[in-house]
Amino acid sequence: MKPRVANLLPRLISCLVLVIAANSIWYAPAHAGRIEAGTFTAHDTLGSNRTPDPVVFQQPFDVPPVVVAISDSTGNNSASIRVTNITTTGFDELILEPDNWDGRHLAQPTQYIAVEPGRHILPDGTIIEAGFINMNEVQFGNGFTGGTASWRNVSFSAPLSGSPTVFHQLQSANSETRNVANQSSRPHITTVVQGTSPTGFQIAIDRSEANSGPFPSFERVGWIAIQSGQNGSFDDVNGTNVNWSTRTTSANIRGWDDGCFANSHGLTGSAAPIVIAKKNSRNNGDGGWLRYCSINGSSISLRVDEDRDQDNERNLSTAQAEAAAIIAFSQPFHANFRPSLSVTKLRTSTQDTNGGDFGTPGAIVSYLITVRNDGNAPPDEGSLVVTEELPNETDLVVTDFGAPNSGPVAFSDGSPATGLGCVFVSLASPADCLFFSTDGIDYTYAPTDSGDGTDPNVRYVQIRPSGFMSGDTGTGSPSFTLRLRARIDPVGP
Repeated sequence: MKPRVANLLPRLISCLVLVIAANSIWYAPAHAGRIEAGTFTAHDTLGSNRTPDPVVFQQPFDVPPVVVAISDSTGNNSASIRVTNITTTGFDELILEPDNWDGRHLAQPTQYIAVEPGRHILPDGTIIEAGFINMNEVQFGNGFTGGTASWRNVSFSAPLSGSPTVFHQLQSANSETRNVANQSSRPHITTVVQGTSPTGFQIAIDRSEANSGPFPSFERVGWIAIQSGQNGSFDDVNGTNVNWSTRTTSANIRGWDDGCFANSHGLTGSAAPIVIAKKNSRNNGDGGWLRYCSINGSSISLRVDEDRDQDNERNLSTAQAEAAAIIAFSQPFHANFRPSLSVTKLRTSTQDTNGGDFGTPGAIVSYLITVRNDGNAPPDEGSLVVTEELPNETDLVVTDFGAPNSGPVAFSDGSPATGLGCVFVSLASPADCLFFSTDGIDYTYAPTDSGDGTDPNVRYVQIRPSGFMSGDTGTGSPSFTLRLRARIDPVGP
């Protein structure tokens, strides 16, 4: 059910007539709205604490989010970060080592992002979509004989603009057969993505070269997709401005023993940015996963780690180098992206039949509707509808409000601009932004001029602007205005 925000125009009382006008605004908010990014230290598993440790979110989520994390390069042994038991208040973390190691590892600084599942809209209109899938499609390295390699095709709920980049992480550990981290993980698995496009991507569980352990069971996998090459900002729940950026690297990230490979994350000037990176390619048949070497105000240095189950090498040639998805934030934050729409209505003039301003029968009342978004995110694209209900004592003026062929409603974007549009074609066109109804249910009615510039049959007018209505990015609340006119019936009420 779409929420409703209503505002009643104060009663305009003149000497002979009472005019009551009402308008309402309907909109669909973005699906779920909470996003968080931060850092934690994955505990060492050298001593007695070899079981998962909890990480508490900065603020609770409304539903369990997708969590994606990347750990640093502390410790020479191969290692990946496991995320499990995700709730609205936090999750469990544990460092895993694949076979050929003992399973125990040093503490590791770790960066993470958490996004509620759904299609979110940032204040500038950028879409970020997140979701879960249950899957057992697997990729593996040379020498594995336990199954057939395959990919899972994932489609976005609607195409994303430009070239998207995808972040991914196992959210479960259904396949694990060992007592981690007292032992190494078996089968040691991560995730990998390839073939990203505006409509979707391919994803698989990656065994890398690990040949030990059963073929993976169905695992819960989380993914987050956003347009690459973007920069923007938003306010978090504390009103602090957060800068963000997304990048997709070229295939330039090589293996553990080849060193660290720096790529710009798109931000500048942040003393301690939060940066998450995940592989968006599988050019190396041995598989592997990303760990970061360092993060500074402008770049992140990455390397591909891998197990040593089939061989001891951890190198990648230039031809085997991998590409990475990168998302960066200027600081830790928790944000709740929600629109907050308000509507006001004012009478701007009342011209009576004698040219005065009294509102007598036959006079034309002009009024102004202003819609503002004080929230930090837009409503869903195309979901905003403004409905004007005309009182029985008035008739809609259907002639052009402004220039010829401009239509009976004048739409003006505000400052800051919303980015919305409202194109008028004709009174009978279903392809423009204006719709008319005699009963408030069927909006296919085509008005006609009854001879005095009005159509007394019209009781409702809907304005359906196109595009996203921007949210407040700290420069003010975006708004737009609508102007229309109604004639007071020549015979009083």
